[in-house]
Amino acid sequence: MNSEQHDDKQTAAHDLQGDDAQDRVLTAFRYLEAVLCTDGSTYWQSDPASQKTALEKWAKDLGLQLEPDVILPLLKRGGQEHDIFEDETSQRIFKVTRNGVFGLTPGIDLALVASGSDARRLHLWEATPFHYLLRLHLQNQLIPELNRLEGIILHNAELSIVISQPRFDIIPVTEQEIDAWFLAQGFRKVASASYYRENDNLGIFDAHDKNVLRSSLDPSILIPFDVIPCHPEKGFLGFIQSALAENLHLQTERSTHTTDR
Repeated sequence: MNSEQHDDKQTAAHDLQGDDAQDRVLTAFRYLEAVLCTDGSTYWQSDPASQKTALEKWAKDLGLQLEPDVILPLLKRGGQEHDIFEDETSQRIFKVTRNGVFGLTPGIDLALVASGSDARRLHLWEATPFHYLLRLHLQNQLIPELNRLEGIILHNAELSIVISQPRFDIIPVTEQEIDAWFLAQGFRKVASASYYRENDNLGIFDAHDKNVLRSSLDPSILIPFDVIPCHPEKGFLGFIQSALAENLHLQTERSTHTTDR
């Protein structure tokens, strides 16, 4: 990408702010993509600090820097990466990333695969802000208007991303029901709570019973509200394709540090 193309892409992304809150996820994602994918490098090779700096600038320019003194007192402990609070007026759950953690992103350890050591293992690596926004964007494609990007908070020199989701009734489902539902959507199971659909190159990971609920409006529909979707590519895509071709059931390991994948 030359500098002129990069400038055009960055400007276009920045102008996509729109009036609809759900557009902000895609806008922020494209903005980070524009400022980080330069000179042939790729987004996961950029350190999280650079991504936070770019996201902070984007949010400040659009007036999306929120007051921590207003939001932080409302929070209670949520899942791995979020603290949460419920807004009764809007019937939405607000989620605030915690302690500089932005969830997980799927991949493989290329060194292990190349050496043949522990090659049947998927990894969920520590995600960057870009991975987090990509996850929100792909979730919105699965469930339109699921995630709204409300803004960011700066507190104790740490950046937190604030999103909101509709409030869902908690109607639990079993692993067997989740497997059957994804199969009906054209996915194949590659590991526990992990599925892949070839026709649109879509992987869904971390789809366990805490991240998938049954719709209260239609019991035949499941809502994967907190899963990790991605479009696998390069070595990761080849790894999944090979596993499916050989009918291998992979294992998943949660890792704490991002490596080449």
